[in-house]
Amino acid sequence: MTLGECYLDVYPGNLVCRCTLPDGSLAVVKTEPHRGSEDEFLTGIEAMVLYGGQGMVEVLDVDRNQRLVLMELVVPGQTLWREPIDRALEAAAFVMGRLRQPAPAGHTFPDVRAYHRAWPNHIRLYAGSGPIDADLFWSGERLFLELCDTSVDRVVLHGDLHYGNVLSSRRMTWLAIDPKGLLGEPCYEVGALFRNRIDELYEDPYPVRAMRRRVEVLANLTGFDRERVRLWALAQAILSEIWTADNPSRALEVDLRAARLLTEVGPIG
Repeated sequence: MTLGECYLDVYPGNLVCRCTLPDGSLAVVKTEPHRGSEDEFLTGIEAMVLYGGQGMVEVLDVDRNQRLVLMELVVPGQTLWREPIDRALEAAAFVMGRLRQPAPAGHTFPDVRAYHRAWPNHIRLYAGSGPIDADLFWSGERLFLELCDTSVDRVVLHGDLHYGNVLSSRRMTWLAIDPKGLLGEPCYEVGALFRNRIDELYEDPYPVRAMRRRVEVLANLTGFDRERVRLWALAQAILSEIWTADNPSRALEVDLRAARLLTEVGPIG
């Protein structure tokens, strides 16, 4: 292949470039040279292969030993960051409905519950809740465990389905990219949509009402229980803020803004 332009806005540690194949067709090649503490790169590849191009970018070839994956070039490839929010939620729901594959025998996908370790790790670092609101920190842990305990119909999930990981596609209208590959209930997938595009909510004169509307719209589109959508979004916003607080290079309070709004929304019957 002949390498072309590399993408700048990619997950840290990944290298993603356009390329031209020997037959002249265009594709995308992705690699992560340095393995982290958790090998999300390889589980992400396994998720892409499992989905077989349904709701997900199609894998053309893969070399697991060399940590390389060759994928289709998604065209036109526009993300959902600037789409009107209703259209963005509709597109995300469209993709979610296609990313519900049962885990194959002998799989290596981590369970959502494994993320609970963020709480004890944070406590060891800060001897408590640290820079995170104590009430949100502790209630978030209880909520996360409760949701894990009551999860049903677990499937292989994308795991990070935010607005930048859904692209417009001529092949299938919308396609997901960059999955983590995670085992959990389908409703877990909604979380990333509620801790992103938060500035728009705070620009609204009634941000709590605007957040509630997002919850209700996505619940209607997916068929998920509205309160469970809110609770997964809340638990994951707190979890994401914990990860942020444990990384000095990242700005605090980003995900707490979402958590506070979701808390103020209150139970949705």
